[in-house]
Amino acid sequence: MEHPFQHCSACGAGAPEPRSGRELVCRTCGYRHFVTPIPAACVILHDSTGRLLVIRRAHEPGLGRLGVPGGVIEGGETAEEACARELREETGLVVAAEEFRYFTSLPNQYLFQGFVWPTIDLFYSARVESFDAAVPDAAEVSQWMALPADKVPLEDFAFGSNAEAVRRWRMGVPF
Repeated sequence: MEHPFQHCSACGAGAPEPRSGRELVCRTCGYRHFVTPIPAACVILHDSTGRLLVIRRAHEPGLGRLGVPGGVIEGGETAEEACARELREETGLVVAAEEFRYFTSLPNQYLFQGFVWPTIDLFYSARVESFDAAVPDAAEVSQWMALPADKVPLEDFAFGSNAEAVRRWRMGVPF
């Protein structure tokens, strides 16, 4: 099993021994390490004409590929709060957390610090009148587009979960 643990988090001994596809145990102290999905909040934002906001990623993983705004949920934050924060950080658009409605969840994988972490991407939708106020953060987003849902090129997405969520949005099928 490939894993990110070079040393035991409890005692500092050498790399823990894999016990299953998600569990590792320290040979010295018995501490159990787990590789479990990291929760991420993702935004399906549409405007009054039904267009979707799609971004082009300005960093790895997926540099130059498409995505929807989103990121890891921080401690003490709800998924809706994370949607509002990530949307604001990436695009400058301000939508209150209370405006986001759960759409669907999908598994994903995210390369971070040399390890492909499992994530669970929680997709929420919200509506704005227009995208005119969008001012993307260049460190996060190299381009933003407002596209009719049926014109979003699913094959250009960095993450399969994003493409699948948009596909489901097109069909009106959350699961």
